Amino acid sequence: MEELEQRLAITEEKKQELFRNNLGLVLDRDFFHVAFNTDAYLHDFYTQLEEPAMRMVHTYMPTIVAKLPKGGRMCDFGAGPTIHLGVCFRHSVDEIFFADYLPQNRNELVRWINKESNFDWSTVLRTIACHEGEMNSWLTMEEETRSKVRGVLHCDCLKDPSIEYPTDVAEGFDIITTTYCVEYCTKTEEEYKLAIKNIARQIKPGGYFIMGGILEETWCSFGGRKFACLYITEEFMLTALRDAGLTADDEKTTSLYQVNGMFLICAKKQPH
Repeated sequence: MEELEQRLAITEEKKQELFRNNLGLVLDRDFFHVAFNTDAYLHDFYTQLEEPAMRMVHTYMPTIVAKLPKGGRMCDFGAGPTIHLGVCFRHSVDEIFFADYLPQNRNELVRWINKESNFDWSTVLRTIACHEGEMNSWLTMEEETRSKVRGVLHCDCLKDPSIEYPTDVAEGFDIITTTYCVEYCTKTEEEYKLAIKNIARQIKPGGYFIMGGILEETWCSFGGRKFACLYITEEFMLTALRDAGLTADDEKTTSLYQVNGMFLICAKKQPH
């Protein structure tokens, strides 16, 4: 059986070949390592902020942050090569972690921490400052955020634990954010539910899970490539949160924003 699986499996070399040949494939997570271009992703989504999905996050995230308790530790799960969610939490938490599956994205985050990145975040920072109501604050956002960053971690939503963290944070996080990640990393509804559970396990009881995503879509594109997206409905997404021990129906602890098929939700993890 193992020999048959090996013969049928797509090798890394074959993935590279398919990628280079530009066959118009809709690529799934099996191709992330070879097809996800960090520079193209940053350019397409964060230089002009014309993408509605990103505008929605920057519009509503400051409102969510303002409602949450101060202090503690947050992690942006599946951060990609981006810092914007960490920036949103720079004044409200004591420690910030970024986590991503791909080494190219983690490397870009380390470059940013070391002030070696070439990407200009000023457009994003000005947008966040506008929604925070302090127009000139964008000038100091990066340094304020860097002062809170404690690590760039590897994560995999299909594993438990889903975040490879150092022993001094073994008790978990007070807040985990993840945007436009889970539906692109899972191929089935069962995997989606498992991923939410795995991520939620890293949240302390009484902590908060903030997730942004796309409803009823099957792919997205950037850098000239298409990436597969799991088709999910609002009710299925909420059910996955409930099954993971997260509030999805309590108006006092849950905030849900929706715009044109995109959503941003903040749910509280139930106490033990």
